[in-house]
Amino acid sequence: MTRPTRKQELSENHSAKRGKRLSAGGSLDVQHRSNITLARLQDESRVEIETISSSRPRGLLAKGSPFLNVVELFAGAGGMGLGFILAKHAGRRFRLIFSGEVHPIYVETLKCNHGLFSRMQKPGACLVPEQENVHPIDLDKKNALEHVASVARAAGGADVLIGGPPCQGFSSANRNSWSSDNPNNRLVDVFMRYVDKLRPPVFLMENVQGIVWTAKNGNNNTLSVAEYVLRKMKTFGYLVFPKLLDAVWYGVPQYRTRFFLMGIHRDTGYCEEDFDDWGPFPTPTHGRSSGRPFVTTREAIGDLPTIGNGHSVDEMDYCEPATRADNEFLSLMRKCAPKREILDHVTSRHADYVIERYKRIPAGGNWQDISEMMSNYAQLERTHSNIYRRLKWDEPSITIGHYRKSMLVHPEQHRGLSLREACRLQSFPDWFRFAGTLDGKLGGLMHKQQQLANAVCPLVSKAIAEYLLDL
Repeated sequence: MTRPTRKQELSENHSAKRGKRLSAGGSLDVQHRSNITLARLQDESRVEIETISSSRPRGLLAKGSPFLNVVELFAGAGGMGLGFILAKHAGRRFRLIFSGEVHPIYVETLKCNHGLFSRMQKPGACLVPEQENVHPIDLDKKNALEHVASVARAAGGADVLIGGPPCQGFSSANRNSWSSDNPNNRLVDVFMRYVDKLRPPVFLMENVQGIVWTAKNGNNNTLSVAEYVLRKMKTFGYLVFPKLLDAVWYGVPQYRTRFFLMGIHRDTGYCEEDFDDWGPFPTPTHGRSSGRPFVTTREAIGDLPTIGNGHSVDEMDYCEPATRADNEFLSLMRKCAPKREILDHVTSRHADYVIERYKRIPAGGNWQDISEMMSNYAQLERTHSNIYRRLKWDEPSITIGHYRKSMLVHPEQHRGLSLREACRLQSFPDWFRFAGTLDGKLGGLMHKQQQLANAVCPLVSKAIAEYLLDL
């Protein structure tokens, strides 16, 4: 076993301190998971999680209709909404009645995949919005709010409102930048405005962990943004439940911790005592407490063929059969995808000197293994530990951000990850496509990579959605 460097030890000690429960104002109590090492320690020490009582009361979500209406805000590429429309439980499903996004390329992605999903469903299912109703919309505008409210009324009301307001201002690098006047961060307020207007029985907001410690007004002595939102939602009549969930717990082959805030309106008949310490969230399906191992990188992408640096050809065959009893994840990813054509198994082209760096990095290693080759980095000591990180076959992936900018390396081949590999590691099925241009055509790999970096893991939102279907 390789001994960690002094720098790594200091980093992990700092993270361990940050990994304690973070409390803001006394009511927000969540456990930070800053890196893989800390996450493993937490998972090993976590006691067995109990599910809530099967005798819990049934609220408004248990209405007789087989479909529950979902309004999706700040949809991005649609990962959160995808999880909801994939969810099924006891013959009941979610129907996405509105999907709001301002970026035109992201909207093209939504339209493309809504169309693909519709063709995979039985005639008349109507689980996604009509194509003509999906277009760029600035949710911060008053007329947008009225439009969404009108759509919800026409559909019989919004049962669940979901969304992930853009989170750049809550990153660790911008921890003190939040204020109500910051246009990059004020969209959390916009989300709350829609909750207040629509008053759905349930809302679900997703964001990065930084929302827990980022001060509302750029002052560490004030409430955090998360605590501010939590308190505001209570005034709207909601029971609020904050939670940090790791995607790896729900069968995603990636350590990816995100903040989720769920609100259940008191009119549903629920109270805090109806839920245990885990709250109204699904218990982990993978990991130590479940008895099922985490899905590994090998299980996720091992069937994809060898390709070279800058590969741009889609039409390729898989290396393994479509169905394998021992690889549930692989079967799930390939369901409904073309039988003999791998889509988006393409890579960015890297310079020769970058490829030479890749060759020197062992499995699990990073830029620290090639520090003498990093002369073009002006402040090498400040370089993130995931830069030039080579993945390991028999472990889940590290967090997939913008994998091209981070220079994430294939576990074995001397190249960066392909788009399809990165999609798999984030649990996007093989039939899913990312638009790359304003007209939705296949080019523009950069835009596709950015959309994926910002996306919610569909398997996480699917797990939450299936839990809600049982409420």
